[in-house]
Amino acid sequence: MADGLPYNFGGIPPVSYKNAKVLVLPVPHEMTVSFRRGTRFGPENIILASRHMEIWDEETGIDAEECGIHTLPEIDPESDSVHAMMKVIEKTVLSHLKREKFICALGGEHSISFPLIKAHKKYFPDLCVVQLDAHADMRDTLGGSKYSHGTVMRRVRELGCETHGIGVRSLSKEESEYLRKDSHAHCHFASTLYATAWDKIVHTIPDIPIYLTIDMDFFDPAIMPETGTPEPGGFFWPETVLFLRKLFAERTIIGIDMVEFAPSTLYSPSSFLSSKLLFTLIALHTFHHQKKV
Repeated sequence: MADGLPYNFGGIPPVSYKNAKVLVLPVPHEMTVSFRRGTRFGPENIILASRHMEIWDEETGIDAEECGIHTLPEIDPESDSVHAMMKVIEKTVLSHLKREKFICALGGEHSISFPLIKAHKKYFPDLCVVQLDAHADMRDTLGGSKYSHGTVMRRVRELGCETHGIGVRSLSKEESEYLRKDSHAHCHFASTLYATAWDKIVHTIPDIPIYLTIDMDFFDPAIMPETGTPEPGGFFWPETVLFLRKLFAERTIIGIDMVEFAPSTLYSPSSFLSSKLLFTLIALHTFHHQKKV
């Protein structure tokens, strides 16, 4: 790179794939975004911004260089169809899970979570999905497609995964009716969470392998304006990190994705927040994994 920093998450010297413990997987897929485009530029912007952040986490005492981070090449977008792209993502992730790697995928739009979760479920059959998101994403179809950013969690439920959507504050009548009927699709609405110490909802999440998907519109537009579909009334950094700390401490997280960051420029505040969030997640994973070994 022109600034002399390695193109690896955190700007640290990359470890070899063989020795890597954490893989950062960029997936710049964007075909079904319905409001603000640009999520395909999210992964690159997060990695670029991450090279300028402090790489020591004060809460866990973890330094990024001890996490074993290896940044993979981007998964090339398949132009033929959304379905073709889903297959490419699933096949790629399966190859890494076979080698027992912990995967942190960067989107791209939220539809990429379906093949990521599908691949993880083959290795963790008893899988629960925790979704931090402003939207339910439980439509059956959107824009004529079953594989959309607005249908992704419906497809996940069809895999047989219990789901916990947290921070939801926008959904359709169809989704509301579906959620009332499906006892394994849990929706923790933002309007309810505001009035309570909402990190306690970790206790409602089953103690089984957890896949964590974070749509960046979970955050309030005041601190995260650059998302595909921003929604007012979102959450802020302190309470979010408090919840994540509790989730990683009390449950086993086996995979992560972050999606729907749509940058308007390089090195924006939103890109730095996204980078810091991913490092926080990696530090929490490393800290609790070390405790169990």
